[in-house]
Amino acid sequence: MAVFWMGLLSIACSCAGGKALRTERVQDVREINGFYTLILYTEGQYDSLRTLAFLNTEGSGYFIEPYAPSFDYSVWTNVNGGSAILFALDFVSRQNPNYMQSEVNKILDPVGKIIGYEIRPLYYPLAYGFSDVLFTSYFLEPGGIVRVYIHLDSTVENHFTTGNRNR
Repeated sequence: MAVFWMGLLSIACSCAGGKALRTERVQDVREINGFYTLILYTEGQYDSLRTLAFLNTEGSGYFIEPYAPSFDYSVWTNVNGGSAILFALDFVSRQNPNYMQSEVNKILDPVGKIIGYEIRPLYYPLAYGFSDVLFTSYFLEPGGIVRVYIHLDSTVENHFTTGNRNR
């Protein structure tokens, strides 16, 4: 399994053509202040597991864009930090009945400055085998574009593609 994901990541890195960025867990969401562009991503079905929210720091020179069709995400600009985090947490909590809690991560540029935040759902482990079913990769492309690649864990993906949707 690990070899599969390492191979997939290397393919994504070679296709992305940008510099890979890292994330760090946020300990206290009260640190999120200022103004943000709020990006709400989901595949549009009621029980979508591929659901994330992003807070892109206004005026940072970076632009977070999911690698997805534009109809899979919506964008609101100039939202204050308190409202943005509340909207994001509410959004990810409503997309799947197996939602348990959220995780908030900082998205960091190459020198460690905060570009924005990722808000991701964690699910009840009994539903999918473990809580965090998403793999996200961030790549910095020319023009300050931060391209986000979003994938399901292969175990969960296989569960759905084989028609074994007993939850």
